[in-house]
Amino acid sequence: MIFRWTIWGNKEKSKELLKYSILSFKKFFGENNRYIVFTDNKINLYDLNEMVEVIEFKEEDLFNVDSVATWKKWCPTARIDINEHEFYVDSDVFLVNKPEEIFDFLNDKKYKFAILDEFKGQSWQHGAMSTKANENTPFVNAGLFIQKAGQDITADLLKEFNWWKENIKQEEVKHHDEQGALAVSLNKYKVNNSLYVLPKNKYMLIGPNENNNIENLENIVLFHAVYPEHPAFYKFKKFLDNILYE
Repeated sequence: MIFRWTIWGNKEKSKELLKYSILSFKKFFGENNRYIVFTDNKINLYDLNEMVEVIEFKEEDLFNVDSVATWKKWCPTARIDINEHEFYVDSDVFLVNKPEEIFDFLNDKKYKFAILDEFKGQSWQHGAMSTKANENTPFVNAGLFIQKAGQDITADLLKEFNWWKENIKQEEVKHHDEQGALAVSLNKYKVNNSLYVLPKNKYMLIGPNENNNIENLENIVLFHAVYPEHPAFYKFKKFLDNILYE
């Protein structure tokens, strides 16, 4: 299996979260997988070298687009090795219990991809790509996306990426455009029931506007301490310390 993160720009605020995210996945999936961080400047992540592979992506990489839309998370490519299960993980996503639902997904032949559900599905979560969304478009939270071995979202995602480049003006670009493009890419997989949506009561977004009444993580498998200030990370940091450093 491959677990991959991407970090770019000003990393100082994100590095601590990234470290905890990596450790949390290693805790429940073990050391015998590839753990990779892609970055625009690997020198700034030298202290992670013993924990993960740190690989610098190139300026000419396809998704290396300077934008408020987070296309850079797919650098250097949307698929590293089609022969492996591949997990894309945001640096503010943390695994806190054994992910039985993910293991079930990996063992169920009918599913190809798995996603996090949004807290409450709304069109703005598709960004400027909302004009391409329809009744079959899932409300994806792009903090975790799993491609099963043998499956590859690249062609579908590139189709939407190229449409975005050709049709969305600079003043129309929104932070959630990449998430919306992934959601539109997954339309057909939702229709043919090969898209697995992780249960939102266990794989949870937590922030000022999402599940802000959560006081403990005992019945939660994974949480996304949502951007921009990630208060849930700091709220539950002691809990993470207890399970990661026990």
